[in-house]
Formats: sequence, structure tokens, C-alpha cells
Amino acid sequence: MNSRENILQSLNQALRNNKINTTNPKHFDTMIYDKDNLLEVYMQYQKANMANLVVSNKHNLIQDINKILQDNEIGELLCAKNILSIKDSNIMEALNANTILYDTSVDNMRDKLFNIEASILHAQVGVANLGIFGLGTNECNPRLASLIVKTCIILLRKSDIVANLFEAFKILKLSGENDQLPTNIVFIAGPSRTADIELQTVFGVHGPQNIHILLY
Repeated sequence: MNSRENILQSLNQALRNNKINTTNPKHFDTMIYDKDNLLEVYMQYQKANMANLVVSNKHNLIQDINKILQDNEIGELLCAKNILSIKDSNIMEALNANTILYDTSVDNMRDKLFNIEASILHAQVGVANLGIFGLGTNECNPRLASLIVKTCIILLRKSDIVANLFEAFKILKLSGENDQLPTNIVFIAGPSRTADIELQTVFGVHGPQNIHILLY
């Protein structure tokens, strides 16, 4: 028996001898906001977080994405695989940019990856009372896709907006492979920003300078 098996055997024996009592924790949402109008609440707080918000729909989504590409003079676009989940839409073929599908490892596309100016990916959930969106990262939604570009375009279904962080975690913790906890959960409020000692705000230090969110 090797060391790994010894450790696992010891853990299993310990669990048999020391039962762990499970509880159902109760979460309390004490913030005051309109819980009957989560879309409006989300939009209000997301704008306060300095994201560029576009209210779209399934019919106009491609048109609205292309307007962002044109307005920001984006010629090359890194596409996370999860945007292909949008039904009835050949989204990559319809975009007015040179689209590059992020479908391999960083090592295989390092030269291209760190020179691409913009990316597009699909968020899994929006949190109304904080004005943020959440991503459970995996091969279809790589973490780097939302970090290494100057401009990041996020697609979010209006129906995926939930009231608070507790509700968001219920969704994201099942977003990994086989409905398991993903290796990484990322919450993004807006463009990356920090302030120096003179309190001058600088954008894009730790991530994108521009965040565009399309609600559809």
C-alpha cells in the first residue's frame, strides 16, 4: 500500500469514527432594494460599477455586439467557447472582427493570446444587489479571457439575474464539470481600477480597461 492509499484509508477511518453533523445554513439578505424588479436593480448597480451596459435582446444581439466592436475599433476578438451555447446563432461568423476561438491551452496560443485587444464570453449569473456578474471558469470559459485584454464584452441573459450573492453561489458551485464546483469562480464588477498614493484612479492595472455588458 502506497502513501496515498494510507492517507485515504486514515481519512475514511476518521470519518467513520467521527461523524460530522451537517447543517443547513440560513442566509439573510438585509440590503434594501426592489426584490420584485431585479433587472432594474442590477442595471442601476452595474452602471455604478462603471461598466458599459447595453440592454439588448436575442434578435438584436449580434447587431449590438458589432456596434461595440466598431465603436472601439476592435479588429481581433478572442471568443470563449461558451458563447457558442447561444442557440440559433452562428455568432462567430456574424461578428465583424477576426474571431479566434479560445479552445486550446495557453501554451499552444501564447503568442496570440497576449496580443489580442478584446474578448467576448458569457457570464452565468448576474447579482442584482451588488451590480456584478459571476463566471465559473472552465475550458469553455477560461479565466484568462476576462483578464488579459483591454476590452472585455460580456453576454448575460436577463433571466440569469438573481437577487444576491447567496443565490449566485447556488448556481456557480454547480458550473464545473459534471455539475461540480469549478476550479475558479470569478466575480467582476466593472473595469479594473486602482488608485495611487495621490488618489488618482488608474484603469486596467489588473484586468480590462473597458467592460461592456449586453443583457439579452
